[in-house]
Amino acid sequence: MQNLTHDNFVKARDYIFTNTNDNDVNRAWFHYNFEDGDSDKFMDVLAKYQHLNGGFGGLSCEFEYQGPCLKSTERAIEYILELNEKPPNDHPVIQKMMKYILEQYIPEIGNWGEVVVPEVNDDVHCSWVSYRNEPINPTLDENERIKNYRANEKVPFAAFVAYYSDIVPKELHDEIIKYPTQHIIRYCDESLPDYKGFFDVYDFEYFLWLVPCLKDRVLSEKLITILRQNPTAYWELDFTKSDTDYVHLPCDYGVCSPNNVIYPFVKDMVDEALSYRINQQCDSGKWPLGWSYGSSEELRRLEAKADIRRTVNMLVKLKRFGRIEGSIE
Repeated sequence: MQNLTHDNFVKARDYIFTNTNDNDVNRAWFHYNFEDGDSDKFMDVLAKYQHLNGGFGGLSCEFEYQGPCLKSTERAIEYILELNEKPPNDHPVIQKMMKYILEQYIPEIGNWGEVVVPEVNDDVHCSWVSYRNEPINPTLDENERIKNYRANEKVPFAAFVAYYSDIVPKELHDEIIKYPTQHIIRYCDESLPDYKGFFDVYDFEYFLWLVPCLKDRVLSEKLITILRQNPTAYWELDFTKSDTDYVHLPCDYGVCSPNNVIYPFVKDMVDEALSYRINQQCDSGKWPLGWSYGSSEELRRLEAKADIRRTVNMLVKLKRFGRIEGSIE
């Protein structure tokens, strides 16, 4: 297996520090993972992105809007769930965040709605995250809610509710968790007649967020068994396509740590994909997108922000898999 050399680690670190400031969440994430490991210090930086209503802003690299929305809040959840020592239930950030997430929940569909707000359209944004004013189609049929459940961009909120279940009314917690878990059990198990598989790679990878957060270990193990059935069906296994196109390799989003529940079953593919990603590093130290947000100066500015986030996350991932040579302290 190929490892990232120490010199290339330094290049990536210098790229991150050249393009961020002391209060930037990317720099804070680097400090946390490679220097002090201080969860409280990282949470202090993350809290600066939280608004009075509990939602987060400024954490997405896909639009300029800095106000609160579910999309930026999803990014905050990702950081929190990846901390070695997670904030306690009574942490002010967690309390306000949970209030915001529960207020955004739509019981009539058993899920959350659009993850961006109309104001996103008023400034620079990527086309795939624009506010679309999608209609909410409520249904009284619980089985229909389960069948139509979509995990993409929504499951992180259920995962947050599951992990911090002690500060959520039990009836509401059980309702929120029921829809994604029952969807997997009824429609994603290849052995059942109603099997239809995961909707797309996003649904599959987002469900991998949820399972470790569940307190019910029997349920968790049942879901893990289903998730392990055919994970490679949702990934791009021709790694060369990632040089010029947006694809998900086995190491990209679904399996970001050797502790992932499906890693033992896809270890060789993940390890090979990591080697391929290592070789894609630019001379500047960053990991490129491989494709373009667009040609305008504004979209290139957003893409540059994404380059920084991607580079930090790649270093963190390589550290978790033990794929960086030499001392990184």
